[in-house]
Amino acid sequence: MGMLYLLSEGSSARKVGPRIAVEKDGEIIGRLPVRSIDGVILGKYSIISSQAIFEMLEQNIPIFYIDERGKIIAHFCNEKQSAVRLMRQLEIFSDPVKQIELSREIVEEKIFNQYNLLKQYTKSKNSEKLSAVVQKLKKQSEKISTFKTVDEIRGAEGIAAKNYFSAFPELIDTTRWSWKGRSQHPAKDPVNALLNYGYAFLEREVRIAAAVAGMDARFGFFHSNDGRKDSLVYDLMELFRQPVIDRLVLNLVNRKMISPENFVTTKEDCRLEFEALRTWCTRYEEHMARGYQEYEEKNLRDMITARVKKFSAHINR
Repeated sequence: MGMLYLLSEGSSARKVGPRIAVEKDGEIIGRLPVRSIDGVILGKYSIISSQAIFEMLEQNIPIFYIDERGKIIAHFCNEKQSAVRLMRQLEIFSDPVKQIELSREIVEEKIFNQYNLLKQYTKSKNSEKLSAVVQKLKKQSEKISTFKTVDEIRGAEGIAAKNYFSAFPELIDTTRWSWKGRSQHPAKDPVNALLNYGYAFLEREVRIAAAVAGMDARFGFFHSNDGRKDSLVYDLMELFRQPVIDRLVLNLVNRKMISPENFVTTKEDCRLEFEALRTWCTRYEEHMARGYQEYEEKNLRDMITARVKKFSAHINR
């Protein structure tokens, strides 16, 4: 089981009998049983036939269109929520007391994940600055339960993020990799470009998990429900940024699986070269499929699904 990536120009997929034929420039390079596909990722210049789309949707297999930065442009996903469940979600997430409770849960876990990832690096890095940041994050995580408003919690989350990313120069080889702080959109350096790309992939994972759990992606509690983005997806992503994406990015950088030469930097932004995208997708899928002892040998995709399902119990109480 795995994701089918159709990102290069001239790549396509069509239904041939019970299988999906994958082609490159009109030549078949593989035939996959539909049941072996977890999802399909398409780029700007790839093609999928109507018959293949229909088969995917019948089998509840999500299809995503992404841009060159990995950002989701559109998707087909089985997001079936009952009216009763939707009303319950709105009721819970709009309740001020519950909103604070859920925001505390998300941010406390996020800061703990930041602490935990950096703590692992203190075993191999002799850095006073790194150790100091670890202690700051530990104290900040312990304070979350005392905050009385969502704005206070958002402020604490922002401070923790600033502290966390200030430790990145201690984690990477700064003679090879530039890091002047977190830059989101646009990314200003290769490490930030990888983080942005990774978070775009994480959005897809969380969106699928939320749909499986029967939650509506549009209505969250921590990020603003202003209609510009699906707030619940961004709320839930906070649980997984460090253990899923940051861990992967730091491994790729430190083990030299990707190099600074794999990026194109312009006045506008920094992005991964198309040829290096194959490496990213391969390493990402290996990372997501690997079982981790800390998650009872679950792979990361299953861990995300289980954690989001557990969170969805809030709207069933």
